[in-house]
Amino acid sequence: MFIKAYQIMFTGAILLIILGIYGFIIPKGSPTSLISSAVGLVLFILAFSVKKDNHIAAHIGIGLTLLSAIVFYITGFIRGNSIIIVMASVCLASVIFYIFDFIARKRQRTQASV
Repeated sequence: MFIKAYQIMFTGAILLIILGIYGFIIPKGSPTSLISSAVGLVLFILAFSVKKDNHIAAHIGIGLTLLSAIVFYITGFIRGNSIIIVMASVCLASVIFYIFDFIARKRQRTQASV
């Protein structure tokens, strides 16, 4: 069995929270790095609903993760900040795992209906 969407969301959320706090406390840290912590907190809260098979929460979480990846990549490359690029990479990896989970669920449903 493949990793489930709520596990991906929990992991990504925790990594975003940690990276945001790290970006804030390092010397010359910026308070805007806490934006990723806020996104991580929202994803962490949504993950509980996703675990209970709430499809609306899952779609909101996936959309937020994809939007965050795009914004973090743009901001990271403009500022030349490697921490922001790592945050974007975490978000992008999460989106890729979401897609794999969706494909696996679709295959299970197709096999169950046959």
